Amino acid sequence: MRPHPIPAAAAAVLLCAALVSCTREEEEPRDAVEPPVGAAVEPQTEEADESSPPPSEEPGEEDPFGTPVGWAGEPLERDGEDHPGVTGGAGGETVTASDADELSDHLSDEEPLTIEVSGRIDLDGAVEVGSDKTLVGVGDGAELTGGRLVVDGSSNVVLANLALESDGTAVAVRGGAHHVWVDGSTLTGGDGGAALVTVTGGADNVTLSWNHFRDAESAIGIGGEDDEPGALRVTVHHNYFDGTSGRHPSARSAEHVHVFNNYYRANPEYGVRSTHDANVLVEGNYFDGTPVSVAPEDEEPGNVVTRDNLLVDSAQPDLRGAVPDPPYTYELDDTATVPDVVAAGAGADTP
Repeated sequence: MRPHPIPAAAAAVLLCAALVSCTREEEEPRDAVEPPVGAAVEPQTEEADESSPPPSEEPGEEDPFGTPVGWAGEPLERDGEDHPGVTGGAGGETVTASDADELSDHLSDEEPLTIEVSGRIDLDGAVEVGSDKTLVGVGDGAELTGGRLVVDGSSNVVLANLALESDGTAVAVRGGAHHVWVDGSTLTGGDGGAALVTVTGGADNVTLSWNHFRDAESAIGIGGEDDEPGALRVTVHHNYFDGTSGRHPSARSAEHVHVFNNYYRANPEYGVRSTHDANVLVEGNYFDGTPVSVAPEDEEPGNVVTRDNLLVDSAQPDLRGAVPDPPYTYELDDTATVPDVVAAGAGADTP
C-alpha cells in the first residue's frame, strides 16, 4: 500500500505532493511503486543541510505540501464568500481519538483540528463531521465500524487512510457541504444497495481519490431526487472498484463529474451511469469484466463523453451530448498501467 499521512509537529495537512499532477512521470514495477502523486502523503524527511538557514519556528506557520487533484482543490464562491481549496485542519492542533465519544467530540469542535486515530473504533451510528477537520488513520490506520461519517453542510474536510465498514452508506456528503476530500481509504459493506459514498443535497467541490471499494453492491451515488443543476462537482480518480456491482459512480443532475484513471474489476452490473442531465467525463479508465462500461440512463439520460479508456471483456460505452473539460490541471496515467498502479496504491493501511 502507498504511504498515508502521519501528521506530526508540522503536518496538519493531508495533501498531495504535487498540485498539477495526478501521476508519476514513469511507472515502476508493482513491487517498487512510489507514492502516487495526487494523493495525501507524508512529507519526506531529509538530512539537514548545514549551509541552509534553519526552518522558521513562528507559531501557526505551515509548510503545505500540495492540494488534491480535482474539484476539492478548486476555489468556490458561495453566499458571498470565497472559499479556497480544501486544507482540512491545517493551522489547528493535532489531537488523538481512541473511542467513538472522543472522535465525535473532536469532529464537532468549532476549531480547525487534525484528528489522528488508530486501531478499531465502533462508531455506533452516524458521526457528524464539522468544518475544517482532517481525520486520518495513523500507523497501520484506523478501522471505523458500526456506523458512518456524515458531512452535512460542513466545508473543508479531509478523510484519509481509514477503513470504513458499514451496513449502509459509510460516508455521506450532503446539505450543501463543499470542499471534501476522501482519500486513500478502504470502504466495504453497503448492504441493501446503499452506495458506500453518497454526495447529495447540493454538495459541491468533492474529490474521491485512491480509495478501494469492495464487498458491496454500490460504490458511489452522486445526486438525488431533490438535487438541481448547478452543484455536485465531483472528481473520482484512481479508485479501485473491486467486484462492486454498480454506481461507480451513478450521477444525477450533477453539474460536472470527472472520472479518470480508475480500475474497474469484475463489476457485474455497470461502471459509470449518467442520469437527469448530469455531465460526466470518463477518461483513462481500465474496465475489466464490466458488462456495461459507461452509459446514460434510458428514461432520464444524462450527458456522457469518454476517451482513452481500455475495455477488457467489457461493452463499448454509450455516449450522449457534450461535456466540458474541468478547469483544473491534471495528467493521465497511461491507461494500460492503471491496474498495477491503482491496485498497488489504493486503499487504507489497516491493522
